[in-house]
Amino acid sequence: MTIETEICVIGGGPAGAVTAMRLAHLGRRVCLVERAGFPRQHVGESLAPSIWPILEMLGLSGQIQQAGFLSAIGSVLHWGGTFERRGTGERRAGLLIDRGLFDSIVLNSAKEAGVRVLQPVRAYRPVRNNQRWNIPLKTDEGPSRIVSNVLVDAAGRQAGLGRSYRSASAPLLCLYAYWRAPTGFGAQARVEAGHSHWYWSALLPDGIVNAMVFVDPVTCTGLSPSDRRDLYLNLLAQSTLLSPCLEHRRIGPVRRSDATSLCEVTPPAPDLLRVGEASLTVDPLSSQGVQLAMGQAVQAATVVNTLLLRPEDTGIALTFYNDRQLERVRAHAGLAADFYARQQRVCDTDFWAKRATACSWVGCHSENFEEAELPRTEHLILSRRTRIEEAGIQTDTFIQPGIVVVHHNLPRPVANIEGIPLAPLLGLLKKPAHAQDILSRWSGVVDAQKAKRILAWLWRNRILVAAR
Repeated sequence: MTIETEICVIGGGPAGAVTAMRLAHLGRRVCLVERAGFPRQHVGESLAPSIWPILEMLGLSGQIQQAGFLSAIGSVLHWGGTFERRGTGERRAGLLIDRGLFDSIVLNSAKEAGVRVLQPVRAYRPVRNNQRWNIPLKTDEGPSRIVSNVLVDAAGRQAGLGRSYRSASAPLLCLYAYWRAPTGFGAQARVEAGHSHWYWSALLPDGIVNAMVFVDPVTCTGLSPSDRRDLYLNLLAQSTLLSPCLEHRRIGPVRRSDATSLCEVTPPAPDLLRVGEASLTVDPLSSQGVQLAMGQAVQAATVVNTLLLRPEDTGIALTFYNDRQLERVRAHAGLAADFYARQQRVCDTDFWAKRATACSWVGCHSENFEEAELPRTEHLILSRRTRIEEAGIQTDTFIQPGIVVVHHNLPRPVANIEGIPLAPLLGLLKKPAHAQDILSRWSGVVDAQKAKRILAWLWRNRILVAAR
């Protein structure tokens, strides 16, 4: 059997399902292939409050709210020699989820949007043939294939799709197991630093705790499964926050998972994009993997829609997608390194030292903010390091050319601030001027309060500097 489609998405996790769903919403014909039956067990059960805007944009927030997941009010940390609680003042709570149920909800929504889902079906290595993709399949009914114009690789970390990964961090291995929850184990993620390892845990629905220990993979070199189990249990016993798990029943074996931060370095092509863990993985300290994958999936769908309907914008769309991938890698590598450095200051072991600095090739964004108050009497001028140039801008349906502001203090090119195009405002600043004069020049295009905030932002980021 041969299935003809515009787009084939391989992988039905959050990244693949959201990419397929968004493309279906945009009117594209999409076929998704998922090798596993759902629900399936999967790590990545803690979602930060930043997941809610993505769920709302996708129309999934109602279903997720009704699914019975736990609300996570902040986190408890034992790190850098201190105990602290974080995120307790968030306007919205995060979520502690059953990934099997969560992934099923997202994939079912893709089906309802019109995506043809083949599951459980294994896809083998795709082959380009006459400018189209041939994807061999193995189904219960026998061999089959998909022929598509565009391929989206959302198959997680699994090999076999011609990837080329580059490490964005020192190697990291996760040992984990599920436990019956100890009494009083609240609905907050728990993060704790050990001597040469660190811990993460959270209470999940149905009174289950996932207790993880992150170690250097060298620690487990040559160990048998039983030796790894003993190492895990011994390290768990050393934890202040997680050791109560040992007083309760363990559910299933001690498992392991590669937790190294990776970046797939093959440039995106007009007929091939990678999304989710097929594109990048970030340090688990952030608990941002799922929402990063879903946010990138929305961008991937917009890029694919552009490739198919506006081929004249192919170059700018692919550059946009590649740049956003590198931004995510840099931002999270920098945040993780800062967090590891904090622990190194109180426990200077090799484990922390190797992770306290991001890999040199990543080139993490370094903010250089001007802390001084916006001067009222000095003349201000546009910094020589500020560039105004054309780049891709994301809309609801396409990546289109637009004018952006580029500066080394900005993590990405900026087109708009508070909905106001930035480049035209900067175009009014060709000569040095006082802050009040600048606000007067802008008065015809932006209201006074918004203009003050934009001006302060330009000064803080050193896009505007004192004219000396």
